[in-house]
Amino acid sequence: MKTKLTLLFICIVSLVHAQYDDYYYTVDQPMFGLGIGYNFVSIVGNDVRPVEISFRYRINSNNMLQLYVPFLHQNDDFTSQSHPDIELVNTSLDSKKRLYGVGLDYDYALHTFSALDFVIGLRAEYQLYKYTTNLTNNYTQSTTGITNSFDATDLTSLNKKTRNYVISPNVGMRLYFNKFAIDTKFLLSMISSRGDVDHRIEAKKNLTSNIVSTTEEWTDEISTKFKLKPAVMMSVSYFF
Repeated sequence: MKTKLTLLFICIVSLVHAQYDDYYYTVDQPMFGLGIGYNFVSIVGNDVRPVEISFRYRINSNNMLQLYVPFLHQNDDFTSQSHPDIELVNTSLDSKKRLYGVGLDYDYALHTFSALDFVIGLRAEYQLYKYTTNLTNNYTQSTTGITNSFDATDLTSLNKKTRNYVISPNVGMRLYFNKFAIDTKFLLSMISSRGDVDHRIEAKKNLTSNIVSTTEEWTDEISTKFKLKPAVMMSVSYFF
């Protein structure tokens, strides 16, 4: 997250510095543009903050329409450190997050002060989200300072798939620098999710020469009505 925020900040500062001396405010005519944005709040949960790529159509000085695509591709892993003289549990955790979607955003400039627009708008978004985790616990056994092979292992996996519908009324500001624009918007997002979560737990025990394994599986259904969540997002765009 810190890396994404740093890159976004550097991008914004660079654009502002490059365009500040050549200030230009767009005239009242249709224009097309491309943008990239980032939501600072995880709407879906599980620390999910996708990047947005947008295609923008500036109808006139007051009306803006955007077609945007949010996406996220994130892998995380953790492995605990072992000690040869201590009985402990060696743990490893792997997680994957995937999100893809499409959305439509419209806003209207209520008031303009020089190159700064105060806007109000509405966005609607459809997302496909997948979250998987694999947790492994290996139980070690120590005898006179010598660590034996693992005598028990627990494997826990989770596979979550949801379809998310997001509606976000918003207000914000848009600052123009030449053909570049910087948006800051405050959203009141309403999200509804449909999907399921698959759980699987497998326990293995090493008893003398035999390995005993037990497995438990079940599925939880996800069905939530629209819930409110405030959010803040920023974006940078360039108009042709």
